[in-house]
Amino acid sequence: SDPANNPTGAIVAAIVATLGSFMFGFNLGFTSPALPSLEWGTDAVFTDCTEWNVGADGGYTCKESVQGAFWSAIINFGAMAGAFTGGPVADAIGRKYAVILSGVPLAVGWLWLALDTVYLNLLVARFLTGFGMGMVTPSINVFIPEISPKSLRGTLGSMFQLNLTIGILVVYVLGDHLTTSVTVAPSSNPTNPTNYKTALAHSECNWRLLAMVGCGVSVLMMVGMLFFPESPDYLISMAQKCKDEEKKQRYEASAIYSLHFYRGAGYDARKELESDVKVPSDREMIMVPEEGREAQPCCERGVVVPMLIMLVLHAVQQFSGINAVIFFCQEIFTDAGVSDPVIASLVVAVVQVIFTVITTGTIDMAGRRVLLTISLAGMAVSCVGMSAAFHYKEVGERKDWLAVSSLLGYISFFSLGAGAIVWVLMGELLPLRARGIGSSIASGFNWSCSFVVTFFFSMMLTRLQGIGTFMVYAGVCAFGAIFVLLAVPETKGLDLAAIEGLFAPSLKED
Repeated sequence: SDPANNPTGAIVAAIVATLGSFMFGFNLGFTSPALPSLEWGTDAVFTDCTEWNVGADGGYTCKESVQGAFWSAIINFGAMAGAFTGGPVADAIGRKYAVILSGVPLAVGWLWLALDTVYLNLLVARFLTGFGMGMVTPSINVFIPEISPKSLRGTLGSMFQLNLTIGILVVYVLGDHLTTSVTVAPSSNPTNPTNYKTALAHSECNWRLLAMVGCGVSVLMMVGMLFFPESPDYLISMAQKCKDEEKKQRYEASAIYSLHFYRGAGYDARKELESDVKVPSDREMIMVPEEGREAQPCCERGVVVPMLIMLVLHAVQQFSGINAVIFFCQEIFTDAGVSDPVIASLVVAVVQVIFTVITTGTIDMAGRRVLLTISLAGMAVSCVGMSAAFHYKEVGERKDWLAVSSLLGYISFFSLGAGAIVWVLMGELLPLRARGIGSSIASGFNWSCSFVVTFFFSMMLTRLQGIGTFMVYAGVCAFGAIFVLLAVPETKGLDLAAIEGLFAPSLKED
């Protein structure tokens, strides 16, 4: 291979770093196989259920548990706190070490979850895994673009969403296989259903062993990241800010090594380094103002407009109901009358992976705006189909094919654009001088929206029924598609300066 163009280091580093997004998906999907065993059985934790569904094997799942809903949703609150932390930490200690540090609450939270039995303690453990998820999100989405060559930046950047979907698939598969055959006695749960009188032998998901898998992957990410150099952009920025000549030379030497590692041994790292030192990036001009020149404010049009666009896109992504669908996938199929919800959930996860792979390969050809519009419009139609499936069930005409095809369509269209492209646009639309704080604000806002959606989803499903719940989601998706057409610019083929010029014409004139 051409030694001047060998991105092997960047590819491997992106794979290891996105173990963090794998844990993102693993955490989102964890409740689907684990929740029934947490609600009822020999290792149940939640004790507030009063209304039950009867499973195919005679086991029970709670129809509405406030404890279960809050335990499921609290990771979003933790992730919101972690997201606001990730950006500043990445600026303070470096992108590489920010990714490593995010693995600490992930590993501790999963280990705690596997070993404890007290509900309040499990809430804290769940919060910690959420904090790690939130912290790793901006850290990865800053690290990967900075190590990636331009020709692979879109593909490697999309790996964040791809490994997220793989994490969901893996937790579904493991949840279906890491089971224990047990006999549940009537006294096993203090809030057993009133009609549960005799012992029942059935298979329970071993959610504690599943949590140990999460701990192991988190540790693997931390250890693996130790073998990669810091991102060259971060090292160059540190060299630019350094007044001590000896330390500056060490940063520059590290930056050259990093560029060779991620671009190839024959890459002209010195040329790029000298170019960056002579002409500081816009980010460094803002972070370290020159003598007699004040930093530009972050409340100017070139920052505010793309920031508002990103907040709307993140709100649409979450209020379209995607995390709620993943969290309660099996329950959705059960309530829709689908015969085997476990198999249906696995099929959903496989489809999600397949269509995310398609997005990874087409995002730089089709364009962000086109894919995102098609994605949201397709999600809206799929939500209408899901609502119709619930209607037919209510009138006594089960249409399993409509429920399954609509939900598969929803997941497919989400994976085609709304899943990955919102995160890609966050790195493209936000100007360099505001990217750190902006990515933290956008990520934190995303998770706060997710917390609201997840917490209220089961209650919405009970009160609005499936018909009303999915019609609400259809309306959000339709609004999102219109918003993208009217307000979101196409960034395909544009460099960062040109994109920034779309929102700050004075910069384009310069």
